[in-house]
Amino acid sequence: MTNTRQSVTQKQYDPFKIARSTLSKGDPTVQQNQPPFAPARARHRHLVASAVAASCLLLSACGTSAKHVATSTDTTLPTPSASPSPNATDAARTKLLTAYQGFWNIQVQAYSTGSLQGLPVNTYALGPAFYDIEQTLQYYNSQNLVMRGRPQLSPQVVAISLAKQPFTATINDCIDTTNFLPYDKSTGKPAPLTDQVFRHPWTFTASFDNVQWRITDGKINRNKTC
Repeated sequence: MTNTRQSVTQKQYDPFKIARSTLSKGDPTVQQNQPPFAPARARHRHLVASAVAASCLLLSACGTSAKHVATSTDTTLPTPSASPSPNATDAARTKLLTAYQGFWNIQVQAYSTGSLQGLPVNTYALGPAFYDIEQTLQYYNSQNLVMRGRPQLSPQVVAISLAKQPFTATINDCIDTTNFLPYDKSTGKPAPLTDQVFRHPWTFTASFDNVQWRITDGKINRNKTC
């Protein structure tokens, strides 16, 4: 593989800034502030993300509950284009956040074990998000690294559309990877970090196909912390 090709591969699938292109086995250098899911969108000096990015300890919840509409005394029947009821929106939001937590859960398991075997990735990820998980895992395995711990999530549903199927939604999150760190698979030693920036804002998109909410894509803003 040429240096150029090696650099491109790393920039696409190095979710948590695990290594540089000059990495040698047994001496990984981690730049912790770059989580998953930014294929081909990172700046030249930054590694891109996965992750990237899943978790049994995802304890976050949505901070943007829909407001209930006051009851009206108008007896006019609703038109077919009427907006979904607040209850329907709240229920959809709850299901979306459950799927989002599952999405991170499978990532944590995959990156901790180095395998997707038996994990229902397609239940929670679709399209670019699905592909990024696969490629991120492949990259970590090529660097002989596994992740330990769990990221801390703070998801907020900032947009949700139930007007027509497939339903769509947007989630903003401030992901903290302070306790989600890379280790050398052979020695069990932590990979040294190149910086101490652990929190970055992410934006995820999702869709609902009348069966399940799935994450379709994710982007990280490496120029900001949160």
